Amino acid sequence: MGLEVTRRLVNLRNRLPPKGITRDEYCQVAEASQQDPTVKGLHSYANLSEGKIYCVWQAPQPDAIAAWFKKMNVPYDSIVQLELEGEGGTVKNA
Repeated sequence: MGLEVTRRLVNLRNRLPPKGITRDEYCQVAEASQQDPTVKGLHSYANLSEGKIYCVWQAPQPDAIAAWFKKMNVPYDSIVQLELEGEGGTVKNA
């Protein structure tokens, strides 16, 4: 059994209405993202008052994240594979 390749992907979620999700709901989804054996939420950034959430995920394919969102009844706008990742002035392959 070989090791499955994982990719870093970003989920752009902009279609929530302002204040369309509570902090508790946001926390529940974040916690649930750590329990799945296929997808993992790595980072998330939110402005709940504007209904904007950006998440960085690790998964074998974008379809795995889309399936998880469907299972969890979480809306999303798009899922994009990351090529580069920058932090503190350093850029590396994602």
